[in-house]
Amino acid sequence: MNFIKKSLILMTLLAGSFVSAKSFSLQIIQKNGSETVVYEASYMIEQTIMDYFYENMYIVSNSPVIIQKKGEDISAELQKAYDAAQEGSLDYLIEAEVFYNLSDSNNPEEALLQNIDKIEWKVVSLQTKKTLVKGNAVPGKKFRNDDDGLFYFSNELAEHIKEQIELKGGRK
Repeated sequence: MNFIKKSLILMTLLAGSFVSAKSFSLQIIQKNGSETVVYEASYMIEQTIMDYFYENMYIVSNSPVIIQKKGEDISAELQKAYDAAQEGSLDYLIEAEVFYNLSDSNNPEEALLQNIDKIEWKVVSLQTKKTLVKGNAVPGKKFRNDDDGLFYFSNELAEHIKEQIELKGGRK
């Protein structure tokens, strides 16, 4: 009987270590675009990143997209995202600033890759309050200029962010 009890305890401990997953909240910040409307591209980037991490066994959450107007301080809105992530006992907050360049765009509200100038991102450990990793991504000509191209670009970005988190010790 002791052998069975010890085996069950050991199996429970091992199973618990396999199912522990890292968690994060994603905060998208739309810059240099509309000051009143969240663009479809911002939503698509957000959803693609969240789906990628979910499919890779992360627990994911998000806060509403923040539109940063020129010269506006958004620190209070960012603090709300940090507070919500901490209240949810999440591990990280991924902050992704989507910079738009609409000077040559005929349709700024459409999910086109050409409307995106770059994405700057950082991953903050909610436990230590320190930036774990950060970087940026520029679309380039590798992807088509449509919603499929935006999807593949966003998916590649999510993969890169995940790799960087794991390199810095934030393994699942």
